[in-house]
Amino acid sequence: MIIGNDLRIDPASGRLIANRDSYFDAKGKASNRMRGQTTSDEDLLRYITNVYRVLLTRGMRGTYLYIVDPELRRAVRSALTSA
Repeated sequence: MIIGNDLRIDPASGRLIANRDSYFDAKGKASNRMRGQTTSDEDLLRYITNVYRVLLTRGMRGTYLYIVDPELRRAVRSALTSA
């Protein structure tokens, strides 16, 4: 599985951020204008992390993971090696 540029870590704060320009699922980031709802950056981040969480838990015999963002790659590697 590849985690692309749609999910990154902000180097200054160390928080996960969703990169709206690199996320290409139009329905995932669309606002519902009929209900008056707009999709905020936090909503998009929650949606993207949920998508990756579901995909990562579907591996039956293991999953290979590649992360494009170097900061996020380091954070995940650190979390996995210390566990």
